[in-house]
Amino acid sequence: MASSYNKKQRGVALITVLMILAIMVTVAATMTGRLTMSLKRTEGLIFSQKVYWYGQASAELGKKILDQNFSDSRVVSLDQLWAIPNMVFPLENGNIGGRMRDLRSCFNVNALQSPDKEGTPAIPLRQFQNLLAALGVSEYGAQMIAESTRDWIDEDDSNDAALGAEDSFYQAKRVPHLTADNLMTDISELRSIQGVGPKTYEKIVPYLCAVPSRVQKINVNTVDIEQAEILYALFKDELNISIDNLQNLLQNRPISGWANVDEFLAMPLFQGVSISAPLKTQLSVTSDFFQLRGITEFADRLLAIDLTFQIKAQQAKVIRYQSGGLK
Repeated sequence: MASSYNKKQRGVALITVLMILAIMVTVAATMTGRLTMSLKRTEGLIFSQKVYWYGQASAELGKKILDQNFSDSRVVSLDQLWAIPNMVFPLENGNIGGRMRDLRSCFNVNALQSPDKEGTPAIPLRQFQNLLAALGVSEYGAQMIAESTRDWIDEDDSNDAALGAEDSFYQAKRVPHLTADNLMTDISELRSIQGVGPKTYEKIVPYLCAVPSRVQKINVNTVDIEQAEILYALFKDELNISIDNLQNLLQNRPISGWANVDEFLAMPLFQGVSISAPLKTQLSVTSDFFQLRGITEFADRLLAIDLTFQIKAQQAKVIRYQSGGLK
């Protein structure tokens, strides 16, 4: 009997030891898993911080490039360092890459706020309609988009024209919202405008930008040859110049650009025609706003960046920094 009892006790003790061992192994495994996860989380945070600071470094790099260009000349042209496409700067365990764009080489939608005068559409509004029509938008659609864009950025709540749209229109949509009643911060806001569908947006957005200024200035030295429609939109109402003629003009542009607006207007294409003062003030050979869009990389971590620079006293300053996941 005693022998049988001792065997049972030894069996219970063995089972108890095995249970304790199983519990200890489970606890150890859990602690190891949590420690590993914590280490990976810490590593991820460190790498995220690294790629974030690479994004910050891109702002300083862009600033130095612009400062160097403006220290040499106030004339802005496509043969300068900032205009090199798809620049990549290698760094430790990563790189900074991207492309800088002159925001005076595209049509500034924030210049549309000017009201009509005595029933005559404002000059920027007509020019915007000209651009949209040149890009294949119907006359009715071009008028709707132009007038609705002006209503989006102006400071009142009343429609400035028959085809415009204010708060009452957008509040009736499936996802109600209000107009900005202020300058567009990013050209992507155009997707909220009445009449701008996905296909129309993709077609017109390469020609447009949202400069943080109500002034329309087009740098004739940096307008892309394939985007001569921008100049056509400006000149259409005053001069009978075709898009093809303007495209040929840009193809024959001096390597370092025209030295001033008068030199640009002295080209044979403009001989014998009169350029009005308002139109001439919209032309420029320098620029005051630039955009840098790029990607920073560190140890396979990627960060998309979008920066806007303003030039004051020949010095660049970052006035907008946005970063996030890849689009």
